[in-house]
Amino acid sequence: MSETAGQSFQPSSPRRSWRFWFGTLLSLAALIWLLITTDWSETWQALTSADYRLVLAAMALNLITIPIRSIRWGLMFPKDSRPTFGRLTMAMLIGQAVNVLVPARLGDLVRASLIDTEHTAFVLGTQLFRMALDLAMLAALVVVLLFEARLPSWWRGPGEALLITAALALLALSVLVAGRRHLTRLLNWMNSRWPFGRSRRLLDMGAQFVRSADAFARPSLVVILLAITIIIWVFYAAVNYILLGAVGAPYSWLAAVFLLVVLQLGVAVPSSPGRVGVYHYLAVQSLAIFGVDQATAVSYANLLHLISIILPAMIGTTLAWHSGIGLRTISSGIGKQDA
Repeated sequence: MSETAGQSFQPSSPRRSWRFWFGTLLSLAALIWLLITTDWSETWQALTSADYRLVLAAMALNLITIPIRSIRWGLMFPKDSRPTFGRLTMAMLIGQAVNVLVPARLGDLVRASLIDTEHTAFVLGTQLFRMALDLAMLAALVVVLLFEARLPSWWRGPGEALLITAALALLALSVLVAGRRHLTRLLNWMNSRWPFGRSRRLLDMGAQFVRSADAFARPSLVVILLAITIIIWVFYAAVNYILLGAVGAPYSWLAAVFLLVVLQLGVAVPSSPGRVGVYHYLAVQSLAIFGVDQATAVSYANLLHLISIILPAMIGTTLAWHSGIGLRTISSGIGKQDA
């Protein structure tokens, strides 16, 4: 995924991607549906009458997850090459902003380019394992919710598909962790005998990527990472729970967790930058199951979208601007580490 030295970093324009156009049309359809079916005077009333003390509490709780996620990510690095907490946080938020604005997971590459203490391929590997931790947590919640008879059937197909995907992904990563030393020796052996420079560079990147699995070979560290992941997801669910009370909807942990799962499953659905439209549609449909009227649900979706997506993206964008980080900086960072 990294560019070689001397090459410029040229991300493909999302306008050329079918996912961009399909996501834009899907988001537009969701927005049109919401515009037609929602009583906007009642929605405005729900927004103006919301308890903004609870909204601020939910916002603060979501912001607390940022340093916790940085700590979790930092633990995946060796102590002698662990980036500073500030650098990890900055890279994480800037990457999150890019993922929100550009629907192509480009933010993962941006994060890797902003960490200069390790090879880019190694950093990408840590991000893969970070996603695996979140995927395991999401799969665990899906398993619990599948036994909840009150939930509708429309979400079960995607939920079961996620369980299969998660099982295969976690199995593959487990095999990688178990066989990392043998695979590293094989890649290094091939690298020492391969006559082509470009291929040798790819083999070296592969070895660096495999090395990122070392942290998950330590059971005590895996337990710590899983515990931190559980804390992060409890905070996510608590944000949803608090916002229910903020807009005057009945408090329900089941609704908060179900909404969390549905919105995470919705990440796989192509959408416009910022997930505008599809995000709100899924939130409204999820809350309708628990008797929340559409005007209240739309106000809830707007507040949650602001807290969980827009605000972190704004912070990441501000950090990038303040630090003078642009595509040229990212390109040179990738070239320097992968040369």
